[in-house]
Amino acid sequence: MSKHKKGPEKKKAEPGKLEFKMRWMLFSTMIPMAVLIIVLLVVFWQYTNEYNKLSNNLAVSSEYNANYKNSSNDMSFKAEVDMDIYYVTIGRKGKDDLPVKQVNKAIETVERLKTTTTKEESLRSLKYLTNYLENLKTRMNQLLEIHDYQKRQEFMENNTVILTTLFEKEMQNYIYQEATQLVQVESQLAGNVRLTLMAMCGVLLVTMLLLFNRSFRLTYSITKPISEILHNIKKVGKGEYKNIAPVIADCIEIQELDEGTRKMAGRIEGLLENVRKEQDAQHLTELQLLQAQVNPHFLYNTLDTIVWLVEGGMEQDAVDMITSLSVFFRTSLSKGKDIISLAEEERHTLSYLEIQQSRYRDIMEFEIRIPKELEGVMVPKLTLQPLAENALYHGIKNKRGKGKILIEGFDLGEDMMLRVTDNGQGMTPERLKEVQDAICTGERAGFGLAAVSERIALYYGAGYGLRISSIEGEGTVIEVYLAKQIKEK
Repeated sequence: MSKHKKGPEKKKAEPGKLEFKMRWMLFSTMIPMAVLIIVLLVVFWQYTNEYNKLSNNLAVSSEYNANYKNSSNDMSFKAEVDMDIYYVTIGRKGKDDLPVKQVNKAIETVERLKTTTTKEESLRSLKYLTNYLENLKTRMNQLLEIHDYQKRQEFMENNTVILTTLFEKEMQNYIYQEATQLVQVESQLAGNVRLTLMAMCGVLLVTMLLLFNRSFRLTYSITKPISEILHNIKKVGKGEYKNIAPVIADCIEIQELDEGTRKMAGRIEGLLENVRKEQDAQHLTELQLLQAQVNPHFLYNTLDTIVWLVEGGMEQDAVDMITSLSVFFRTSLSKGKDIISLAEEERHTLSYLEIQQSRYRDIMEFEIRIPKELEGVMVPKLTLQPLAENALYHGIKNKRGKGKILIEGFDLGEDMMLRVTDNGQGMTPERLKEVQDAICTGERAGFGLAAVSERIALYYGAGYGLRISSIEGEGTVIEVYLAKQIKEK
């Protein structure tokens, strides 16, 4: 009893060990890689932040460079300020406002640059720029106090123009300092990235060697029994459900997989036996359905017609009708097969129409146009004949005068289409919709069309089946879409 208890306890420990080993291999690879990635991201973030600040400083300061063109008047900052001061100096009408807003905006820009500038030389340039702009505001106010035209001109040349020139040159110096620092940051970033990548490659190489050594031993203990289980599954796929040898493994998961595989093989063998029995029962049911499809009234009426032909002395017509009836029943049985060639289905439909034409020769004529290349295609039995019967009883018989049934076949490449057309009574829009809905849902709405469509869908799948169109007083068209390849059930 004690040995029996120790065995299961040892097996229960195995799954935990396997899971722990796999997790440890995963973490031993991910942890150093994650650390290196975090370090690299931090380095990238620091340098990217500094790079963005420098780029922003260059972008903002470039607006006050000599090459900058204002979008509104296509002039640089210095040219725009000098021109506005000049207009005020000469007293040009409509230009009596000094460029105070532009100067104040420049001061705000310089103060904003101070918050993102770190280089000492650049901060010194910003300090000079602030002084130049503050001094420029003072000089502009002093300019307004001078009323003499000549003195205004001299004051402008010796003060404001010089200050805007100094501002522009100092701004260029600031841009140069920031651009120099930007190049240094790019160089440092490239060097650090190279160093980090080299370290990452080294750690990755060592980690992969350790991981390979561990995983080789672990995976071999897993893949070997799994390969044996796969071999057993292939034997099951070939139909060998017996003599499936157990697989020896030190992992309970694989043992359960092997046990499940062998159970599956046993169940498949039992299910196949059940399927064979069900197929026999289904085949019997199909034969019963086939017998039910042979309308007793059709048989009685046909025999009565034969008797009438014999009594009337029309022995050849009687012989032809008996021959057609024989072909009709022989094709209906088809040696128990549910899949027949299109040529056989055509003969079955032809025999049915020939029998009916003997009875309804005054009101019905028919024509069948099936291409030779489609005659060998295999189709479900009773595909065309129910449609021809529908065309006769629900179309031609309800029409005054003579009607025609036309059966055609069309090659659509990998598919084909069979079409049954009649010029009979047709359907009202309400009845047409009812039949179309029945074809879509599989519900029986008369005419037997839903049953035909359902059988086709079962054999061919979605996208195949019946499509019906009809105009009241003009006739009905039924199209049957089939694939050229069908798997017999």
